[in-house]
Parts: sequence; C-alpha cells; structure tokens
Amino acid sequence: MRRNEEGLSLLRSLIRIDTSNPPGNEEAAVQFIEAWLKKEGITSKIFSPAPRRGNLLARLKGKKAGEPIVLLGHIDVVPADETGWTEGPFSAAVKDGYLYGRGAVDMKSDVAAQILAFAALKREGITPERDIILLVTGDEEAGGEMGVGYMLEKVDELSDAAFVLSEGGSIIEEEGVLHAQVSIGEKKLCQFMIRAHGTGGHGSMPHRDNANDKVVRAANRIIGHNWPIRRNKIATRYLTGILKGKKFKGFTFSTLSNALRRKHFRSFVENNVVYNALLRNTVALTILKGGVKVNVIPPESEASFDARILPEEQHELFLAQVQKVAGKDVEVVPIDRGESIPSRYDTEFFRAIRRAVKSRKGNIPVLPFITTGATDLRYFRQIGITAYGFSPIALSHAEMLSMHSIDERISLEGFAEGLDATCDLVKDLAALSTTD
Repeated sequence: MRRNEEGLSLLRSLIRIDTSNPPGNEEAAVQFIEAWLKKEGITSKIFSPAPRRGNLLARLKGKKAGEPIVLLGHIDVVPADETGWTEGPFSAAVKDGYLYGRGAVDMKSDVAAQILAFAALKREGITPERDIILLVTGDEEAGGEMGVGYMLEKVDELSDAAFVLSEGGSIIEEEGVLHAQVSIGEKKLCQFMIRAHGTGGHGSMPHRDNANDKVVRAANRIIGHNWPIRRNKIATRYLTGILKGKKFKGFTFSTLSNALRRKHFRSFVENNVVYNALLRNTVALTILKGGVKVNVIPPESEASFDARILPEEQHELFLAQVQKVAGKDVEVVPIDRGESIPSRYDTEFFRAIRRAVKSRKGNIPVLPFITTGATDLRYFRQIGITAYGFSPIALSHAEMLSMHSIDERISLEGFAEGLDATCDLVKDLAALSTTD
C-alpha cells in the first residue's frame, strides 16, 4: 500500500474513534495504535491514569542510551456538536479533496504521520543514533495532567529527553509569504474570573446593588481595555521574516520598531488576530454566570476570562492591572496560570526542520514562532528540554481556522505531502548523534 493511502486509512480510523475531552476515552484509540504497531513488529505499552483514559509509549532502540528524541502527539480532541457540520464530525468523510472530522487538524493528522514515520525507521532497518520514542497521550485538551504530566511521573527517561517534537507550528501562507512556523515557546496562561456580590430581590423592584450589573460593567471595562503593543524577540524575528520589504500605506516595512510608529501599521496589527496576539496581552470573556430565574435579582454573579500574556509579563502585575481596570465593585480571582520558557532555536534540531522544509518547499523562510495557546510542550520546556511545535503538513487559512470549529478538515494533497516530509524529518532526527 502506498504511504499516502496507508496514512489516510490510519487517519480515518483514528478520527472515527471518538476521543472527545471531556470525557476523553482515549483508551480505545491507544489500543488501536498498539495493535497497529504490533503488526509492524513494534512493542508498545499503554499507561492508564484512570478508567477509559490512556497514553501509549513505543521505543526504537538507538546506538546509545539516554537523551532520547520524543515524537509527541495527543489523541484527545475537543467536543464536537454535529450541528452545522457538512459531514459528521466522526465520519472521517472524504469530499472534494478534503478529509473531514474532529481532529483532522488538531492533531490526529500529525499523530498518524508520526506513527508512519516511526514505523518507517523499523521497516527500513534504520538504527537511530539515540532512542526514538513515540509518545501518544491523552488529556491535552484539558490541561494534560492525565497525559504528559502523568507520563513524566511514570517514565523517568522522558525527563532526560534531548528533544521533543509536537504540535504548534506549520507551513502556512501569510501576507503572500509561504513560510514555516516553528513554535519555540508560547504565551503564558493567566485565566481569571471576576466576582460580585449584591442584594438579591424581586426583578420587578430593581435597585443599585445588583451583582449582575456590577459584573457586566466591570466586564465591559476589561474587554474594552487597550492592552499596549509590546515587542518581544521571537515575535520580532517572526514578523520581520514575513513582512520585510512589504509596502504599507506611506512606507515599506524594514524593522518592527519603525513600523509600529505608524498608526496605519498598528491598525493592521490590531486587525490580524495572530499578529495582535503575538504583540500584546489578550483577554477573552468566555463564561458568564449569574441568576437562576428571570424575575429574581441574584445576590452573586461572576464572569470568567481566558487571558494569555506575553512571555516577559508577570502574572501578579497583570492581575493587579486587571483589578484596577475592573474597579472596586468586583473581586479578581485567579483560575489558572502557566509559565513560558522558550527553547533555543540555534540547535541541530531546528536546522533539521529547516532542511526538511527546504527539501520540499524550496528556499522559504523557516521562522521561530510563539504559540498563542498552550500545548503539552510546556511540560518539557519547564524542565529545560528543547521542544518545538512543528508539522510539515501545509495548512491553508481555512484549514487552520477549522481547528476546534465546525467542518474541521485537512486537504488530501497537503496531508500526503506532509506524510513524506514527516518521514524525511524523522529520519534526519534519527541520524543526529550530537546535541547543541
């Protein structure tokens, strides 16, 4: 069977296994992968942190022990309501050159590509310089504690990894420039809620101590606040790589610092959701809670926000600023936070990615990138392991935007090309004998 046919068959099988998280149910998927690997003569082990939850680890022994290379992919997906889907979210339907299904982009396509690349080493009799570990985990969409967090506790060798490759970047076109995003870090998670107390009562007799009123007014101030644009090293390198020489109203882009002095360019940044998120703290109102009955004024109300702050920001200072903006009628309560420790990108691993990209796409920019959301790679970066988010599967804007949305899909042509590129990249990684 040709590689792309085999890869498509594997991906469709994975999508048809509903691993929506919550509740997860990754066990069925990792059992399927275990059986698939067994047919290739590869032994794997399943680690179960809870009933019906599962993670899988397989290993190809290298010439020397220690400091393995880890191919990391999560098998859980966000839930999918069938409403609005052209094809069922777990049908794995193929239509008009696309494969539809929850996980087609995030990230069962990458898992399938990594599995095939891992198996290709075995089939071709390649002994890697160091162990190559295939790590398929669950729970990424809910924080990863029962996935990567659990596996780091159970398998000591993972903490000794030389390099981890997972999701976070891709080959994409921005502003007419085809380029490769290689995620070397991510913004800090700083989720919080605001809570207000008031006087309950009958809705027919409104008063000025309504908890809902307080939360709505404070929420409006928070979402209306204009967080300042701030340059950082990684975003500067990335944006310069794709915008240099581009003509804007009244000037040609040369440096980010000069461009940001222009009102027109700042407006351009604010209207691009990716660029905007790379250069400033972002706050999104995601949950509103208040009231139990339409004619009852509630005594308590709250609203939750998903905030992602720049790597150099401090959580405490950011939350103090939120409290100042929100005002005295509400209390700002932290929900969850995460650190950001970017990986170096002057490494043999980054150069291997560059070689893989250029062999397929020619002399396109290969640029360091900051992921605006959180991935499982943060677990490894926090313990000093070089970890990059990159998939050589090229995605259009429509495909990228379908992630976590209706009609999540990936083009058959892009997936087939990405399979070959992933195999080339993994072979290159397997041949590396030194680390920087």
